[in-house]
Amino acid sequence: MVVVPKPKQIRSEKALKSAVKYILNPDKTDEQVLTSGYHISNINYADVEMNYTRILARKMIGRQNKQVLAHHLVQSFRPEDGLSAEEIHQIGREWVEELTGGSNEYIIGTHIDKNHIHNHILFNATSSTDFRNYRWQKDTLQLARELSDKIAEKHGAILENTRPYQNYHRNYQKYLTENPIRPELKQRLNFLLKHSLSLSDFLQKAKLLNIEVNTSGKYTTYRLTDFEQQRPIRDSSLISKADKKRMESHPEKRIFSKEEIEQRCEINAKNNSIVFGKSEIYDEYQKQQNWYKQNTDIQLTIEPWQIESETPDRIRIFVEAGHRKGTVKIDNTYFDKNEENVVLHLNNFSKFKFLDDKNQNYSSIILGKEIIGQLSKENDRLPKRKSYGLNYVHDLFEAQNLLSKHGISGQESFKHLGEEFISNMENVELSLEQLDDKIIAQTEAVKFNQDNPKLIEQLKQLQRERRTLEVAYKEITDELEIYDQLETFQKHHQEKQESQEQENQTHARR
Repeated sequence: MVVVPKPKQIRSEKALKSAVKYILNPDKTDEQVLTSGYHISNINYADVEMNYTRILARKMIGRQNKQVLAHHLVQSFRPEDGLSAEEIHQIGREWVEELTGGSNEYIIGTHIDKNHIHNHILFNATSSTDFRNYRWQKDTLQLARELSDKIAEKHGAILENTRPYQNYHRNYQKYLTENPIRPELKQRLNFLLKHSLSLSDFLQKAKLLNIEVNTSGKYTTYRLTDFEQQRPIRDSSLISKADKKRMESHPEKRIFSKEEIEQRCEINAKNNSIVFGKSEIYDEYQKQQNWYKQNTDIQLTIEPWQIESETPDRIRIFVEAGHRKGTVKIDNTYFDKNEENVVLHLNNFSKFKFLDDKNQNYSSIILGKEIIGQLSKENDRLPKRKSYGLNYVHDLFEAQNLLSKHGISGQESFKHLGEEFISNMENVELSLEQLDDKIIAQTEAVKFNQDNPKLIEQLKQLQRERRTLEVAYKEITDELEIYDQLETFQKHHQEKQESQEQENQTHARR
């Protein structure tokens, strides 16, 4: 699969100029044939143009001098991916434009001087639409990698370790059944980390959960005394691949080491975290396990048209988040496939990354129960799961306020309100897209002519319009979220009533 290392943040004009020169190096890019830019009139002076945009941003909204100037991304492909340099260049363009929502200037150079072809991309941290700085957050790298994989797959990149379809989920569950010690040990340790205020407290509660802990050596070791575990397990071997990805910036840290436990307990104590005492720790852990069993392995057969793409290792399915369209990647441990169908096996509260089709600023986390709910509603199949609706008093209070505000009384009016919300949201989205195009065009005109007060004022007016639309969009989406909760609650209530009526009729016939 495509390799995307951690990006380099450019913080000085000198480093920016050097990066531009390196990326566009004629010896690496077939005499700059494999180079291009986005809203950059002369790519060889991209650093100068990006600086003009930053200066304009200070005039428009005011900016601090100490900031990241640009982000330098690398995207590497293997020879066996079977892609031409031109295709790889196009993949890089699509990737950075999806990542930034098309709002940031960039240059790209596709380097062919090594066995593996790779893209070097430099994008301005300052947006050309709202002039804010691009926020590279802790989960942005994972988002960037997922986007890169998605686009590369679409262009036909060959995946690593491709194998014929197998019953991955079934095999994975069989493995867990035959090898229960490590998963069970990790569940108990994670529970203890949430409910301990010191190392001593952790060790005492560990004993109550049948965990034997030894902290005397270089590695902390663990043994479950209520399982037939022959040898203790080192803390270093309890770190999953996902944990290692999350710890890229601090690979020396081991989640279940003595030092990390002490640090986690100190944080709990400092934050006055509510923890279970020794007398209740065992019973509360059992309650958690029972709850977990009730909310796991929800099964749903999905239709081919609900799948955007598939490989032996994953599928991408069409979903919505807040009525925005996009996709979610489901790894093979969450589904089985036969000749006819794909069967999902999701947990209610498993988290998946939603990739927005239009703008990655709207990408978010979506829960397993939301995915199951959407897919089952679309294909009229019943998932094997519990129903969920409004759970809290404040949800009902917000729902009542919403109905009162819009004068809703009947069911038809309620349905019409939902349609109106969605229509309004789509209209505002379209207006924002059109306005962003105008702002980018105006920014291009103004950045080379910043002494023209008329052009500056026109750009400021467009910015004011954009902020007004952003406020309107947030208000609509907030109300739509409350509407969705109320709709789910009403549906659940109706199903409950129908079930009760059927039960009463059955009793009456007897």
